[in-house]
Amino acid sequence: MLDLAVCVCRYWVEGCPKHISIPDLFACMNAKKVFHDWNADYYYNMVHTVNNGKASACIKCGKCEKVCPQHLQIRNLLEEVAGEFEKLA
Repeated sequence: MLDLAVCVCRYWVEGCPKHISIPDLFACMNAKKVFHDWNADYYYNMVHTVNNGKASACIKCGKCEKVCPQHLQIRNLLEEVAGEFEKLA
């Protein structure tokens, strides 16, 4: 599970070749897992449709991890986010 304190910086967004808004997707995951917010799925769909990629669009280039001051395993976390929000109905 993600920790709210480690998801607020935006260092990752600029260099992402797939334009994934990583902090926003992590915020959706926190909303769902920590606060049990039933709107989290709706927010997730809004985040990735406004000029940003889905978590599953990650090509695992690692650019985000190189600039992350918290040394998060962002690629793995994005897989977790994709698994939670992009399940087949």
